[in-house]
Amino acid sequence: MMPLWVLFVLVGAAGGFTAGLFGVGGGLVIVPTLYFLWHTDPLLGPEVMHHAVATSLACIVVTSLTSSWTHWRAQRLQFERLTPLALAVSLGAASAVWLANWMPTQWLKLGFGLFALATCLSLLRPKTHTTVQATPPRNELLGAGTFIGHVSTLLGVSGGAMTVPYLVLRGVDMRQAVVVSSAVAIPISLIGAVGLAMTGPSGPQTWGYVHWPAFMGISLVSILFANWGARLSQRMDKHKLQKAFAGFLAMVAAHMLLF
Repeated sequence: MMPLWVLFVLVGAAGGFTAGLFGVGGGLVIVPTLYFLWHTDPLLGPEVMHHAVATSLACIVVTSLTSSWTHWRAQRLQFERLTPLALAVSLGAASAVWLANWMPTQWLKLGFGLFALATCLSLLRPKTHTTVQATPPRNELLGAGTFIGHVSTLLGVSGGAMTVPYLVLRGVDMRQAVVVSSAVAIPISLIGAVGLAMTGPSGPQTWGYVHWPAFMGISLVSILFANWGARLSQRMDKHKLQKAFAGFLAMVAAHMLLF
């Protein structure tokens, strides 16, 4: 059997790369992988999704900071969209920490699979030819951001898996949507990770719901790969990038709903 530290390294590489490439913070890789790694553990099993979500959010703090720094140096961030989204997702993330503490782990697992499937279908839906605004109104961004922050914190997915398709469907270029979602992931992951660490039961290898050996192994490796994915995202054709993102979400949904 492969040692746990090797698995954490592999998860970190995959999570970091997808964080930079798709702007999803790696949560759609980290959460299902940790779930299937820990679901038979006698200590973590009863609340395995809580530990997977909290550990994923802690790792996303690192990957989202790395991806955003890469985009910042390249002067890709657009603050007219970022500021209201960041404020709104922070509020949604704080409310999700409270809700997560009484939700059964099976509810979180089901919600994660359905969420990944719904996001995949929204990206594959043919575009209409109706006129859309390049920058959604501020009130709309505040409402959407609160919802994104709440749901994404519950599922440990950083917000990118919702922010990217939302902005794309509102007329924002796919590559710019990835840039914005990487930055929005910072308040979601930070508030979610710290909140679940402070409210969860601590053990020999956990701070609350955050499993610190997994966090260390995954996050250290993810830094390098997040930088690589962020650079690649700006060179790929935006239509191919969108299809690749949808295909990735379909595989995650099948993984969580069928197994």
